[in-house]
Amino acid sequence: MNRKLFCCTLVFLLLTKTNCRFAGSNDAMKKIVALILIVSACQFSLSQRGVSETGLWSQYFFNVPVASEWSVNGDLQYRTYEIADDFQQFIARAHVMYRPDSLNVGVAAGYAYLNGEPFGDSDVKTIEHRLHQDLTFNSAITKHLQVNHRFRLEERFIPDEDFRSRLRYLIALNIPLCKDGVEGPLYIALWNEIFLNGEKQLRDSTVDIFDRNWSQAGLGYRFSDNLQARAGYMRELTNGFTKGQILLSVIQDF
Repeated sequence: MNRKLFCCTLVFLLLTKTNCRFAGSNDAMKKIVALILIVSACQFSLSQRGVSETGLWSQYFFNVPVASEWSVNGDLQYRTYEIADDFQQFIARAHVMYRPDSLNVGVAAGYAYLNGEPFGDSDVKTIEHRLHQDLTFNSAITKHLQVNHRFRLEERFIPDEDFRSRLRYLIALNIPLCKDGVEGPLYIALWNEIFLNGEKQLRDSTVDIFDRNWSQAGLGYRFSDNLQARAGYMRELTNGFTKGQILLSVIQDF
């Protein structure tokens, strides 16, 4: 089987094997799943130069309520260009989120610190300071199944480089796997995120509006209401190359 379509095929087989029933909403769910899979399949079929090395992104996400309708969210990430070698990037990010109980919308503002190195033997580090603002909302399919949307605006500050901004849009869906019609702790995690540059003309170069796209499929396991883990495969597409990443994530609510 063509490995570029492996993730899409895996998700399709898992969907056909689970006997969960979402009354009155099968068509809507199928359309959303199909949309994410089509985007992923189209991305994999593009002719950009493929990078043979598969990276590893280790991620920890947290959510800490601090008051009614307010919380502090963030993540720590350690990324390598290869599974066990070649440091790529460390990220520490946090934001304050306000989500009123009366609305299905959340807004957030935060800061991220990034420390990265280029691919290969070079140890030249790039430090980036990044501000971001988020708008999040959910589209309910059933009482227990919803599509998550996030719009993120980033302001990027890199020493000795021009100011940059970027718009990101994320769509994500978790599909519970069932046994005998009962929802279990396992679920399929699907998401796609597109990145668009805010500026085309920089000091010494011109960049495209399209920056990159991430498509991911994986499995998640809920240990409790407050703790879950995910493992998946993500394909990154830019104007110059396409590359695979293994994603290992822990998500914790306090």
